[in-house]
Amino acid sequence: MRFLKVIFLFLFFVSAKLFATAQVPDYLIIGKDTLAIQSNPLEEYFKIHPIPENLITTISSANWRGYIAYFKFIDEKLVVENIYKEDYKENSNGKTDFHLISIYKDIFGMKTNFNCDFYSGLLVCASGKIIEYVHMGYSSLYENYNLIEIKDGINSKSKKFTAEEFQKFKKDYFKYYKGTEEYRNKAKELKEMMLEKSISNSQILVDNPGTGRENKALKKKEAEFKADKQLDSFMFVFLSDYIKTIEIPTN
Repeated sequence: MRFLKVIFLFLFFVSAKLFATAQVPDYLIIGKDTLAIQSNPLEEYFKIHPIPENLITTISSANWRGYIAYFKFIDEKLVVENIYKEDYKENSNGKTDFHLISIYKDIFGMKTNFNCDFYSGLLVCASGKIIEYVHMGYSSLYENYNLIEIKDGINSKSKKFTAEEFQKFKKDYFKYYKGTEEYRNKAKELKEMMLEKSISNSQILVDNPGTGRENKALKKKEAEFKADKQLDSFMFVFLSDYIKTIEIPTN
């Protein structure tokens, strides 16, 4: 995920509590409906083809990735309809006006409807009333969910869930995810980041107060305990790209 390290360090080490801001979503246009999606299909593409810094929104707590993309299906193929950066300008009354500025041509050129054939994953489209608001990422719980599975940019299958059904699906998928190599690699990466920051900020001293000397072994043990306790909660609540299919894999 774009800016993952910045987000993670902010969440765990700037705030005393697990804290973040609800994120402005990307959108999927289906007929007359424009649905907010709780995933960001272009992130994989931008890992290989980074957006120039001057084309993205200045990092804000509500848009860590720096853009807002609109998608649609053409002959069941997922394409980019448009992509914007956010711009804020002060008006004559001293108030801030919000604008969306298209950056599509700067990124994808003159050809319209950029094909997302690089993407395989799940579009999680929430709708209805918010049942439970969570001030973090895409973690708020909605009345209904429409899950659309994409395989190499093609609409493969879809399924609708109630809020209760989606919560159970997410929990069951996370149980599967914990047994994968992807989980182990991600957990190791995040834990190392947590330990590095926790140890560097720790104020634990040796038994002789006032010496200013640090008990490194005690610091490391405490940091590891804290990291293990927080890691799964963070990954379950904040991350979503591990959910790639509607049917939970059995192997």
